[in-house]
Amino acid sequence: MILAIDAGNSRIKWGCFRAGDWIATGAASHAELPLLASALQIIASPDRIVISNVAGEKIHRDLTNLLARFPLQPQWIVPQRAQCGVINGYGDPAKLGSDRWAALIAAHKLGCGSSVVVNAGTALTVDALTGHGEFLGGLIVPGIKLMLGALTSGTAHAHASHGEFAAFPVNTLDAIYSGAINAAVGSIERIAAMLSARTGGAASIIVSGGAAPVLMPHLNGTVVEVKHLVLQGLIILAGAAK
Repeated sequence: MILAIDAGNSRIKWGCFRAGDWIATGAASHAELPLLASALQIIASPDRIVISNVAGEKIHRDLTNLLARFPLQPQWIVPQRAQCGVINGYGDPAKLGSDRWAALIAAHKLGCGSSVVVNAGTALTVDALTGHGEFLGGLIVPGIKLMLGALTSGTAHAHASHGEFAAFPVNTLDAIYSGAINAAVGSIERIAAMLSARTGGAASIIVSGGAAPVLMPHLNGTVVEVKHLVLQGLIILAGAAK
């Protein structure tokens, strides 16, 4: 069994993978780390532990302490120049977020050809991947919740529920909500257009993350939602390191 952990900007996602399938998955905020500890108490000792951490040194220490009861060293993912068929376009490959690297590797494994790989969480990452596995680069923009919070915090709308999407909003809350959706979708579709122009063919859009269901209805073209994309990439990386 492989225990995969994705420590993101605000949440820690985890999954136990055995015999080609997820046998358990879960998520907790950084403040709820004891919930993860409780969940792991009922998990049999894994054969391997693989971790992506973009949440900083404190979370690294917390996870190290939490996992100390298992008699093996975790594999902390550091992006490479090339791995699992994906070529890293960053000048310094290790500077790419390990969650983005894992997502790119999982997306390449899907075999969808040229793809825009989207992780819709606290931040929205939008990465261009050719059918040959070349990561060309990508964007990091605020996620939908961050955009909504930035536009309502400290205003008369701070405690109001968010609006609804409209093509031409006629009230402020709908205008804020629709603006956030369109900003996210615009980032994705602009990268898709530039990737298509670069490769000469249509690009698929692969979407994962908590806000994926919100974005999906507004995206055009070939759009695929993949749950646990980062965790799936971590499993591939764990297998490559055997």
